[in-house]
Amino acid sequence: MSNAPYYSWNMSDKAKLSISIDEELSATLRAIAAQRQEQISTVVTHALVDYFAHEQRRLDGLAAMAEYQHEHGAFTADERRAASERVDELMGWTSGAGRQSA
Repeated sequence: MSNAPYYSWNMSDKAKLSISIDEELSATLRAIAAQRQEQISTVVTHALVDYFAHEQRRLDGLAAMAEYQHEHGAFTADERRAASERVDELMGWTSGAGRQSA
């Protein structure tokens, strides 16, 4: 497994953190690290990089929607419903079953 996409920063600059996580999550983390033959910190780093990229895309999308509404007015109930249905379709959800509250 290539680590190239995850290591564009200087890996000599590290911060040591102490965290507490659920035991089941810990077991999963250890199992994935063992399967990949990687250190736990490497698996956590990969997960955080992916999470932060996803979160930035989400925040960018929210900002774009706010800008659009500022310029064109608030979304109508029909537009919100159509957008929700489209997200459900794209995500493979039915009737909002997979939707998580913000």
